[in-house]
Amino acid sequence: MAGPIFDDHAAGYDAWYATPMGGLVDRLEKEAVFRLLEPRRGQTILDVGCGTGNYALELAARGLAVTGVDVSPAMLELAREKARARSVAVSFHAANALKLPFADHSFEAVLSVTALEFVAEPAAALIEAYRVLKPGGRLVVGVIGRESAWGCYYAERARTRPDSVFRQAHLYTALELGQVMPGRDVVVRAALFVPPDFDFSRRAEALELERDALSAGRGDGGFLCALAVKGAAV
Repeated sequence: MAGPIFDDHAAGYDAWYATPMGGLVDRLEKEAVFRLLEPRRGQTILDVGCGTGNYALELAARGLAVTGVDVSPAMLELAREKARARSVAVSFHAANALKLPFADHSFEAVLSVTALEFVAEPAAALIEAYRVLKPGGRLVVGVIGRESAWGCYYAERARTRPDSVFRQAHLYTALELGQVMPGRDVVVRAALFVPPDFDFSRRAEALELERDALSAGRGDGGFLCALAVKGAAV
């Protein structure tokens, strides 16, 4: 996630991933993202709204050449500290998604996960991400699905917690995400069918539930992933 609103939440942001819920949600979301992204060693990739580097660091560890941008200085500082601690190379920059400091066709892939919800002009941000993508490259965007148990969960947090970042979030339906994506032949897939009130200590059951939902082709997941492949330059 990205934005100055996260400066006050940076210090404790990664603690969620160490919980049974956070760890499993992160795994399921990454599986969905990587299925569409198809990352490969040596590939140049931009992570827009990189936050504390959750995706950027994993991709760098897989051998990709990763650049991460975010508008939150506090989140970026944590990302840099984590990169140093893990001895992985990521180029982190303070930048707004609406004005990326890169030339046209700079990256073989562009990724943005749970950041679009906090961008004031989402269509403009995605056009900018598309601009820096090379022809034939993949743009993959992951967001929280509004029409899901998770969408209701975050909406309730926004309603009841004055300090919640979700008070400033716009969650998406699959249709909305598909419509805001640039390019043609956009693909949208759903994941994260395990509801937030599930007992996440029952990990095997949660994974089975997820597999069954994916096999059934359900679209009401708490996480939506969209893919656009950039056409050849004219």
